[in-house]
Amino acid sequence: MDISQRINTTPQTEEEVEPFLEVTPELVQKRRSQGRIIFDRFRKNKVAIIGAVFLIILFLFCFVGPFVLGRGDPNAINPVSANTPPSAAYPFGTDNLGRDLVARSMAGGQVSLLVGLSSMLIAIIIGVGIGAFAGYYGGLFDNILMRITDVFLSVPLYLLLFVLSAALTDHTPRSVIILIAAFGWMYVARLVRGEFLSLREREYVLAARTIGAKDLRMMFRHILPNAAGPIIVSATLLIGSNIILESVMSYFQFGIRPPASSWGNLIGDGQDFFYTDPWLVFVPGLLIFFTVLSINLVGDGLRDALDPYMTER
Repeated sequence: MDISQRINTTPQTEEEVEPFLEVTPELVQKRRSQGRIIFDRFRKNKVAIIGAVFLIILFLFCFVGPFVLGRGDPNAINPVSANTPPSAAYPFGTDNLGRDLVARSMAGGQVSLLVGLSSMLIAIIIGVGIGAFAGYYGGLFDNILMRITDVFLSVPLYLLLFVLSAALTDHTPRSVIILIAAFGWMYVARLVRGEFLSLREREYVLAARTIGAKDLRMMFRHILPNAAGPIIVSATLLIGSNIILESVMSYFQFGIRPPASSWGNLIGDGQDFFYTDPWLVFVPGLLIFFTVLSINLVGDGLRDALDPYMTER
């Protein structure tokens, strides 16, 4: 029985029949690319989609909201409206100086998200560079870089950040970003090193080496793209941890300081009024909680979507 007869007589699914069909332009267009497969798999994760939708709304609230809602000045003082509970005029209430908590939450969100994203990018660049060189070259070079990484990992993070922030920074977002990124690259470096150790002996890397490809080309053109999945997931989760780190630093006055707003120092400003005006603590606290939760949900969704053992046609 030939192939056409087998297809006609045996019940087959579309994916089982596809390999036997003649390759036509319509069939090529119908076949999904790897990116589309990853997107479709991520889209099936309802929890991750909820997290992604929340993050989109949050970004619009923080960066577009001040222009749409007309609440551009987070430091505008209105003593008449001091300690106003949430209402139609002030959905999040006001603080003891009459400052609108909606405007301060948007301004604080801009700073917190900027710190989380920027410090993540710098940490990823440092971690990928160190991990790539350590994993590709191995030997003594690997041992030196990994021992340096172990030294950074052994340091009590919060205590060191508090001391360095008090001694060296001017408590602006730029200085906080640099400080957090300087101590946020280690886990990325170890992750990338492990990926490079497993990928550097693959056939396509050996083939590239035999045709004379330089080391940097093999590292960043042939190996790194195949390690992109774990790096993307790690980068996503790193944003949430950096937002928490910045919030803790700002809460203890080692990060962003007033009059600049961040979610962390909003909690610090409102703690003295917790029993009388609890919204001053709950609003920024809930924003931090749901932001980090949504980022982690998206990260978990990306991890499942990028899992090579779940690859489908």
